[in-house]
Amino acid sequence: MGKRSNYKWVPKDLYRTIDVRGGAAVMPFLGRDQIRTFVEPCWGWGDLTGQITRGGIRCVGRYDIDPKMTRKVDPELPGLQGHVIARDARQLTFADLNGADAIITNPPWARDHLHPMILRFAQLAPTWLLFDAAWKQTGQAARLMRICTDFVPCPRLKWMPHTRDSAMDDCGWYRFSLADAQAGAGTRFWPLGATPDDDPSEILTQAIGA
Repeated sequence: MGKRSNYKWVPKDLYRTIDVRGGAAVMPFLGRDQIRTFVEPCWGWGDLTGQITRGGIRCVGRYDIDPKMTRKVDPELPGLQGHVIARDARQLTFADLNGADAIITNPPWARDHLHPMILRFAQLAPTWLLFDAAWKQTGQAARLMRICTDFVPCPRLKWMPHTRDSAMDDCGWYRFSLADAQAGAGTRFWPLGATPDDDPSEILTQAIGA
């Protein structure tokens, strides 16, 4: 997961989004975008979905390449929408969105999986992905950052259950949207703890005075 982590690698990068600070960081921005529904293409154990749905946003599609459960987890959704469905996220389609406003997930951080997901998701819907902050400053990120509209940093999160330690690597939320990029939207880099309601001039004033 992290380049300086001492934790044993977990197969398929199935690191659990158990730290509620992860979901809390992105919720104000989902509100800004008036997101009411989303799909989770990298379900894992559903930890992140739980955080987002507790914020009042409904999950209308759950997918995973190797589902840990196939039973219906949301009986209010029609057909298979309430189930976790076996699907390689890199093959997600418009039909899989079930009309969702956004795609939200903590994807595998391995670049050979991550990069195809970014390209695929950004074409389908506004996409919020939680992964390492250092990626945006690498050469391999240059092309993909052109379709990134926002970067929202998180505190160093705890990923491993039954431990007290947070990760050694910084991470954050990236918002990707091909449509917004084509409309000329640049990338907004938000300070830690900022929300869309913050006045940029006040942030600058505080930074200068710090």
